[in-house]
Amino acid sequence: MSTPLRGAIIGFGNVAERGHLPAWLARDDMEIVAVAEPDPARRARAGELLPAARLHGDPGELFREAAALDFVDIATPPALHAPLIVAAAAAGLHVVCEKPLVVSVSEYHRVRDAVREAGVVLFTVHNWKYSEPFQRVRALLDADSIGPLRSIMLETIRDGCARSARVDWRMSAGLAGGGILVDHGWHGFYIMLGLARQRPRAVRAELARQRYLTADVEDSAECTVVFPTVTGRLVLTWAGSERRTRWLLEGRDGVIEVDDDRISVRRGERVESFVCSESLSDGSHHPEWFGRVLEAFRRELVDPAVRGENLSEAGQCIQLLSLAYTSHANAAPAPLVPAAAG
Repeated sequence: MSTPLRGAIIGFGNVAERGHLPAWLARDDMEIVAVAEPDPARRARAGELLPAARLHGDPGELFREAAALDFVDIATPPALHAPLIVAAAAAGLHVVCEKPLVVSVSEYHRVRDAVREAGVVLFTVHNWKYSEPFQRVRALLDADSIGPLRSIMLETIRDGCARSARVDWRMSAGLAGGGILVDHGWHGFYIMLGLARQRPRAVRAELARQRYLTADVEDSAECTVVFPTVTGRLVLTWAGSERRTRWLLEGRDGVIEVDDDRISVRRGERVESFVCSESLSDGSHHPEWFGRVLEAFRRELVDPAVRGENLSEAGQCIQLLSLAYTSHANAAPAPLVPAAAG
């Protein structure tokens, strides 16, 4: 058996512990041998779960031992992603990075250029694409179950913002880069891109604070994405009274509705329903989905034909995200420039 690739986790919060680590531990071709985490309590927790791993108080220490590593898994607050990616690329390390990859288009260009120059893979955790409900919906569209797709509605209702293991960084624009549009909108954008399979043309967004009135980020958002033949709509809130995720896809000949783990397909009077083994609203960490993310990351490592596909998708996501904030600020649709995030 070949020697496993050696990796390090940077940022050992709840996402790293509950979402990433179980998937890493389940693999025999890649292993976590080091952790960089500034918080002593979280660093101690990493040591409990990874007793053989080298523990560091800051990423700079970790990068100084880059010769003993092949990749890093970045699970820090979003504002820290770009400098860590650039440092990892300079050290010759491949990168798995939590979403959002970056918080501005200029940061995207910076990290894209850095990994291209270094010849390393940069792979964003677009984990919802690897959920059973998404895969089933894609298969239904591929089978022409509802005819040509006309519209997509993605609704994410949460009864509060997810809490982190340390500081509540999702409520800080300086750390998170934005509110629910960053945290959940990024998921919505790559889901839309994966279902519409067209390049978007324009974005319109309206943002609000409905629960966290003193926060400096939005807790609710509505966003419309216009594609050549499909219209997408995101409805997002942390101010709901329940935890629920719904998707509605309308085609020429029928409708697909997803309600967490339940999918129904309607064509005229005929309705077909089934239940998935995974629910879209079952927790915040989804280690089983991250396991499938790692399979896709591994494919980009070994297959030049698919390398960069995920990075390109992330480029479209940050362009949509940036223009959504511009649209809200200007109270007007924001058109996309095709080459801006290539």
